[in-house]
Amino acid sequence: MSKPANNYKEPNVVRIIILLALLLPFASQASNYKEIDASWVFSTENNFESALENLVFAIESRGLVISYTAHASEMLNRTASAVGTENQVYGDAQILLFCKSDLSHAMVADNPHHLPLCPYSISIYTIFQQPELTYLSIRKPDPAAPFSSEIAKLLISIIEEAQDGF
Repeated sequence: MSKPANNYKEPNVVRIIILLALLLPFASQASNYKEIDASWVFSTENNFESALENLVFAIESRGLVISYTAHASEMLNRTASAVGTENQVYGDAQILLFCKSDLSHAMVADNPHHLPLCPYSISIYTIFQQPELTYLSIRKPDPAAPFSSEIAKLLISIIEEAQDGF
């Protein structure tokens, strides 16, 4: 049985090193940036509603369309009793999902199994015990994943615009 042809290439050490070198400048340029486990976390003193409005504007002003908004805090609050917890973690929490078609097309053309890398997501939330800060976070990019540096650059620029307002 023959394998179907595709453009998939196994990542090699040189490619990983190059991608790491490309990602590091984006992380160091980000304001209020912290690496927390698998996330890059940014913060702003804007209240949740203002920060959310800024975030939506920053995404849409690039011609991107938010395909889905996950209301994470509502889901967690609604299901807390079902899992036996009364601990409220978030004041407000949403996850905005969107894609940039040129990056997404390039990713899946490189390898059709890159589909799980899209859509991109930015989480925005306040922590119940610390309502004076609003956090914006993204998954820490995988330097071995294709187009990580381009995606990281896009997401960081959106977050920085949301932090500053418009």
